[in-house]
Amino acid sequence: ASIEGEGGRTVIDDIVVAKIAAAACQEVGGIHDMGAKGVGGAVAEAFGAMTGGSDQQSTKGVSVEVGEREAIVNVNLIVDYGARIPQIVEALRKNVSDRLLTLTGLSVRAVNVEVSDVYFPPQQTQTPQSQLE
Repeated sequence: ASIEGEGGRTVIDDIVVAKIAAAACQEVGGIHDMGAKGVGGAVAEAFGAMTGGSDQQSTKGVSVEVGEREAIVNVNLIVDYGARIPQIVEALRKNVSDRLLTLTGLSVRAVNVEVSDVYFPPQQTQTPQSQLE
């Protein structure tokens, strides 16, 4: 994004927009993790590690298309079991749009969300009470 002002031009790199969007996603409850699980997620993680993608964790699950004054955000997430997906997605879209507008001046044209998995917490195994006398 490039913003012309009185004192000159300000350029905001796409990675900055992606990091802000990812942080805004993490502020929403009911999201277990960001990014795809399975083979695609593993391949993306391995590729990021091989290429030295130091920004990979801070933008995990988020990609952006940034124009001069607006952005499109693509989000891939894993929700907690029992979370209401429509409400999570609505809150996520609002928070991402608000944060990007406030922090960068970019209006968000769309926040596309893919829920790629659901997280089930590990089962609690009950250990039998010992019969001490």
